[in-house]
Amino acid sequence: MKIIFLTMYSEEDIFDEAMGLGVKGYVLKDSAVNDILECILSVSEGNYFISPSMSNLLLRRRKKMTDLRKSNPMLDSLTPTEKKILRFISQNKTSKEIADVLFLSHRTIENHRTNISNKLNLKGSHSLIKFAIENKSLLTEA
Repeated sequence: MKIIFLTMYSEEDIFDEAMGLGVKGYVLKDSAVNDILECILSVSEGNYFISPSMSNLLLRRRKKMTDLRKSNPMLDSLTPTEKKILRFISQNKTSKEIADVLFLSHRTIENHRTNISNKLNLKGSHSLIKFAIENKSLLTEA
């Protein structure tokens, strides 16, 4: 699905949340007249489009992703299932809720949580939840 986000908000948190949701275009309303057609064409061709005035936020987001990978090099070693579970954890889902969605047992999810924590060198019962929530908007790209 190709989604374009048309908004009047240029705040970094909102931008990160939209990008984390997988939007393909982000257009500010104040530049919509100039950008909307270009955005639609770009997204329809399979590309991304970000209003030029938002480019600094895109660069910051990329830097945060690079920094996250540098500080957690094992993030790339997570399996696709572990990455999916980590994204669910970032949404405050319990192991039971995750198990129900993925049609897995509660115990299997708990094992994945342990493996994720070990790979990311996270210690303590809440460190995985804290890590996931703090990096929520970046985990869709991890």
